[in-house]
Order: sequence, then structure tokens, then C-alpha cells
Amino acid sequence: MAHQSDSSSQRAIIVTRAAVAHQIAARLAGTLSDAALAAWAFDQFYAEELGSAAYEPGAEGVLADVLDALMFDDDPSFRLGETELRDLVAQLGAL
Repeated sequence: MAHQSDSSSQRAIIVTRAAVAHQIAARLAGTLSDAALAAWAFDQFYAEELGSAAYEPGAEGVLADVLDALMFDDDPSFRLGETELRDLVAQLGAL
């Protein structure tokens, strides 16, 4: 049985490029809705802002930009198409 110390329970969750790409891939595959993707991105973006999460070292800028674009994907006027979503995945890989 694993035990979690007090100090490890206070560590920030790391938001990685791979995790964001995985969520976009789920949206492209149709297993995640626009609303669910937007809500997830919103949660990750503001968790970092509030200090309960941190972005992958070296990828902070691209992660903030991609999450910012995704968190409004549930609004029809900001909805991202397949090409735009694939472009975001490419941005995540090009550091």
C-alpha cells in the first residue's frame, strides 16, 4: 500500500504537452465533446494560475496558449475545427 506524505500531497500537478495532446486527440476521435474539452482546458489553465498545477518545464508558453484557445471551444463563435485542433497538437510537439 502506497503512503502519501504531507509534502507530496501539496505538490502541484504537472500539465504536460502529452496530456493536452491526448485530450485534443480524444476530441478529434469523437470520444470527448467540445464542452468537455473546453471545461478540461479551463480547469488546467486556472489550476496553473492558482498554483495548484504547473506547466511542463520548457513548455509553459505553448501550454498556456493552447489551453487558452481550447477553453473557449464550447462557444460556437470560437469553436475549433479539425485542422485548427491538429495545428494545436503540432504546436505542442514543436518546442
